[in-house]
Amino acid sequence: MKASIIITSYNYGMFVERCIRSCLDQQYINNLFEVIIVDDASTDDTILRIKPYLNKYKNLSLLQNKTNSGVAYSSNIGIKNASGRFVVRVDADDYVSPDFLYLLTRCMKDHPDAFGVSCDYVKVNRHDQRIKRFSAKNDPISCGILYPKDRLSEAGLYNDDFRHCEELELKARMGEMYRIINLPVALYFYNLHGNNKTNDKKGINEARSKIENKNF
Repeated sequence: MKASIIITSYNYGMFVERCIRSCLDQQYINNLFEVIIVDDASTDDTILRIKPYLNKYKNLSLLQNKTNSGVAYSSNIGIKNASGRFVVRVDADDYVSPDFLYLLTRCMKDHPDAFGVSCDYVKVNRHDQRIKRFSAKNDPISCGILYPKDRLSEAGLYNDDFRHCEELELKARMGEMYRIINLPVALYFYNLHGNNKTNDKKGINEARSKIENKNF
């Protein structure tokens, strides 16, 4: 397996099917990729929406947390179970371009000394209307960054204690070793819908404070 897409989800039933379809619809060499969904103990209809896809696609699998444990923990579960040489995260309320996986892996191969490769993204509303394009180099987000799995594992993966800013914590922990090459192509679509995890300003501020005080 060349690459693994990790979808992390918690109560995103109304969005998860679109995310799954976009991840499965990758224009990738010989379809040598897998999609792993990690559900963080959702209480809505997420699992019911996922099941029909599991029966149809052999390269799609589902892992379920027994208790709600956060995105860092869920991401780590997905990465540990991934069989791909490369791994990349996608939030279940977002979606990606058909060229997402191919272009990121191609860029990673062109920069073998980098820790990972990111791409630009477009913020959209719940009706798929484009709001604004962003550079991941100037305004980074936690998803849409492809890593060699072994390199991310050697770094210790994400800190399970962080429910927010898990990528920022990884960057702070790694220091100069955290070198991300940004591909200036918008391949990731960030869905703004009112229930985004980033709306938890208190949780984000607490996480940032822990990182600034090196309490990790």
